Amino acid sequence: MLSKNLKTIRSINGQLKRYLSAGQTQTKSSSSPSIQVSTLPSGVVLASAESESPLARVAVVVRAGARYEPQSKLGISHIVRSSAGLGTENFSSFGITRQIEYHGGRLTVAGTRDSITYLLEVHNDEEVLPKNFTMVADSVSRPAFKHWEIADNTERLMVDRSLLEDTPFIQLTELIHHVSFRGGLRNSLYVPKFMVGKHSAEDLKKFHRETFVGSNTVVVGLGIDHQQLTELVGQSLVLPASTGMKESSDFIGGEIHQDSCSPLTYVAIACEGVSINKSLKDYIAAALLQKILGAGSQIKNSYELNQAQRLSQAVKAQLSGKSSENVSVASFNYNYENTGLFGVHLVAPNTCDITAMAKSVVKEFRATMTSISDAELNDAKNNLKTSALIALDDEAALVYEMGTQLLMTGQKFSIEDYLKQVDSTTMADVKSLGSRMMKSKIGLATIGQNAPYLNDIQ
Repeated sequence: MLSKNLKTIRSINGQLKRYLSAGQTQTKSSSSPSIQVSTLPSGVVLASAESESPLARVAVVVRAGARYEPQSKLGISHIVRSSAGLGTENFSSFGITRQIEYHGGRLTVAGTRDSITYLLEVHNDEEVLPKNFTMVADSVSRPAFKHWEIADNTERLMVDRSLLEDTPFIQLTELIHHVSFRGGLRNSLYVPKFMVGKHSAEDLKKFHRETFVGSNTVVVGLGIDHQQLTELVGQSLVLPASTGMKESSDFIGGEIHQDSCSPLTYVAIACEGVSINKSLKDYIAAALLQKILGAGSQIKNSYELNQAQRLSQAVKAQLSGKSSENVSVASFNYNYENTGLFGVHLVAPNTCDITAMAKSVVKEFRATMTSISDAELNDAKNNLKTSALIALDDEAALVYEMGTQLLMTGQKFSIEDYLKQVDSTTMADVKSLGSRMMKSKIGLATIGQNAPYLNDIQ
């Protein structure tokens, strides 16, 4: 599912609660946990960090996301991640489910356009952890893809698709990617309806052979000794020492419109964003721009537009005193291995002048790129640092981000290093990125009635 909505912070720290409560963003209140990294002969990268939790968390992150799907086999990565927990060469589906649930463990699988992540959470016991990880490793490296299980799994795929079809926001996110990119990043996270039931066992095995290789894989353990992690992975996770597929997508822009009988219209406007691994300075500058524009309300059940955010101010002014009920605007910032997508989501009732509203959003977007004040930048820095600390207070999210960071960039960060980098980002850095974004082509996706066209808002 959409792990996207995956947070944009990639960093680590095992003592986030104490760090946040101390209110110290400049001075370390305690040292960061020791993070060890090593590489197996197969090319699999291992990373481990300490944790005070009684749970062990192990994430296997594989560069096998939707962008690596052949055009003739769209949706195959969705089927692979949906097949996690089905029969392997050594274990039955019943055996895997019974073993993990017997010990109160949990196996979750998430997919993005870049990767598939298998996350095991289980009691950190010297007998329980090895037994459970062996089964997870077999699910990753030796899936059987039995044809009758693939057929039975169709119902699960349709449940996933029903979530897509019933959630306009997810549809909008898929549409803006589809229209904005040339290459694998245009592929959906969900199997297309016309491809359901069209993937054979041989198709799945071929995709698995080409993507699930040592150089494409990172294993991260939180609360596990590095030597123990090395032994677990070395004994159980058997992957070929070969190089995986390469894929490079280009941002091309364009527009796409989808009709709907909904009383609301959904609009996404995007330009080319920032890669996760090309420039840390640009990566952080993009995150700061998102905070300045406004990333939506962070208060649960809040229905009012946030007047502290620039996009909300622009929409509120356009409404000219009319009710802002069911009106929402927020910026988004997706970062991928070689490029990114940055833009704005707008939702409003069909009775509103949505074209005028979209124009005001684009105008404010462009104005923000050149007219940021020192106070706004400082507020954005504080907001971003707090968001990082809160997001990484969840150890399940933390281990996922550690794996993604290592896989995409080959590097690891401490939270202190990240916060220092945020503080050192200058106004010139942010405006330089904004200037480049304004020169980008534009992508537009809409769902609903009375939607604007690209010519209307440029």
